[in-house]
Amino acid sequence: MNKKFPNLFSPMKVGKYVYRNRIVAAPIYCGTFSIMESLAPVFFQAFEERARGGYAQVTIGETPVDFEYANREPFPPIDYTDMNGPAFKALKKVVDSIKENGAKALIELSHCGESKLFIPGLKNPIGPVGYIREDGVEVYEMDEDMMQSVCDSFVTCAKFMKEVGFDGVLIHAGHGWLLHQFLSARTNKRKDEYGGSLENRAKFPIKVIKSVREALGEDFIIEVRVSGSECEENGMKIDETAEFCKMIEDYVDIIHVSVGLYRNPILSGQFSSSFHPHGLNADMSAKIKEVVSIPVTVVGGITSPELAEKLIAEGKCDFVALARPLTADPQFGNKAKRGDEDDIAQCIRCFKCFPGPLEENIDDLGSLFGCTVNPRAFFFDEKVLNSKPKQSRNVLVIGGGIAGMEAAIEAADRGHKVTLVEKSNTLGGILKFADVDYYKKDLGKFKDLLIRRVYKRNIKVILGEEVTPDNINSYNPDVVIIAVGSSPLVPPIDGIENAMKALEVYNNMDKVGDNVIIVGGGLVGCELGLHLSRDGKNVTVVEMMDQVAPDAYPMHRVALLNEMDKMLTYRTGLRCTAIRPDGIQVVDKEGNKEFMPADTVIYALGMKANREEVEKLRSEIKNIPVFEIGDCVQARKVYDAMREGFVAAMSIL
Repeated sequence: MNKKFPNLFSPMKVGKYVYRNRIVAAPIYCGTFSIMESLAPVFFQAFEERARGGYAQVTIGETPVDFEYANREPFPPIDYTDMNGPAFKALKKVVDSIKENGAKALIELSHCGESKLFIPGLKNPIGPVGYIREDGVEVYEMDEDMMQSVCDSFVTCAKFMKEVGFDGVLIHAGHGWLLHQFLSARTNKRKDEYGGSLENRAKFPIKVIKSVREALGEDFIIEVRVSGSECEENGMKIDETAEFCKMIEDYVDIIHVSVGLYRNPILSGQFSSSFHPHGLNADMSAKIKEVVSIPVTVVGGITSPELAEKLIAEGKCDFVALARPLTADPQFGNKAKRGDEDDIAQCIRCFKCFPGPLEENIDDLGSLFGCTVNPRAFFFDEKVLNSKPKQSRNVLVIGGGIAGMEAAIEAADRGHKVTLVEKSNTLGGILKFADVDYYKKDLGKFKDLLIRRVYKRNIKVILGEEVTPDNINSYNPDVVIIAVGSSPLVPPIDGIENAMKALEVYNNMDKVGDNVIIVGGGLVGCELGLHLSRDGKNVTVVEMMDQVAPDAYPMHRVALLNEMDKMLTYRTGLRCTAIRPDGIQVVDKEGNKEFMPADTVIYALGMKANREEVEKLRSEIKNIPVFEIGDCVQARKVYDAMREGFVAAMSIL
């Protein structure tokens, strides 16, 4: 028995199988990615890493059961009768890897129904009712023949997956896809035997699930994914979802509880943001667990083994499913099992890894992925990854922020002798503000993780000392990595001395009055505004451009604006021309002037790279490699700092 996480690492019977622990690698990406040149590297990297992570089950994501009606975007078709085709071989490669590493391999089968993207030349979407969509596309109402055809497609696809070697399939009956469209009274307005009561609305989904069970047999795992709630007005709620789960438990091995709708992924909670609670679906999975006798899995915002253990111990679920957290740290399971949970890079739910609904980004999918806390994720430069140092070097890292710490960690792991010098008395750089900001606790945990990693290694850390052109050579470096960061941009606004710098606010909260104006509506200004609003301040964010937070990742921006709409005021198209002790003078695009009163004015108008410091240091460095990384190159995001620190360290040969 694992002493720290006894429930998380206890076995459990699922159908005719025994799962080795309670952690599931949740469905992610699409099975079709495996045969797409631009996305295959993402697909194979993700599942090769998950296969080795120590999980009970690894699940490949949404895979359409046919390519006439079920696919929601123009991905290449798979012939589910061809056992020698490229898809069969690609999927088998992943399945073999998963099973060789001791996990069960499943794949999610889906049909998007009325949500199908309109693709010229292909069939119109189908659904429980016929209507004209907002985009002008006609949705056809399904008749009995269409329903039987869909059942046959699920069966044919499931048989193909069994031949590939999958242990089972996850049938998608949530997130607003076809089976969910029948289940929900919000979308199912039929007047026949397939509409009206929940019992009627469930007939077709049950027919599909039962057909797969009868065709594939009892030794094939069937998991069904549901949305506990649609989180929409007049949408399906947990009581009906629980009742449906009770209806299907005789045909199913696992119920998988998610939430929300794909067409409203952030506000419905399908993809939890940093503004959602961790484990946001656990109360719903608990209600379902009360009424069924089969295992229940829950997904959503579970980023630590401590929370996973707690949810299982409290009886809210039998399994936890992790998707983005395993991109952040594919070794989550192994680390927790061996007691290295304090080395897990926990997902901060920033949405760098997920740009939004795929069809909105279809032209640029291959270049959109990344992970803020894991620089190896989505990194495909084999030359860098396979490089081997010729010898151990004396590496001097100047600056103990995120970029500097990551560079020091990777360099030390590659056998170099690393000295990390930070002129302040603590490591962490600009992210020290996350210790205070209510909404940045997860980012603060990541900063603390890097600090722990630095001190666990044989890295010489020097605090409170500044590397200057005069003393740089005293460190006797073979390689220098400069990571001296950035400084707040001080704009030439009349009376700027009357305002506080954004990042200084966190350490001077007692100096902030009740009525606050923040000049600058970028990500820093908006997120500081939320923190101050939660602290009881009356906040107005003023932005010169037409929108706030244009620098946020798209999905995070949706969540951010939703919170801002609830908690503060923001005004766009206003240029601040003067700052006074009691407020600011602004002018709009038409030249109209306005004085806005405030007790405290804060400016968040960007950061500038500390280039002068960089150039002075470089002037004294002769005949050795120098790397410039992070904000001292250009002020950007944590992702860029991590990636550049990683690449710099990997490039020291």
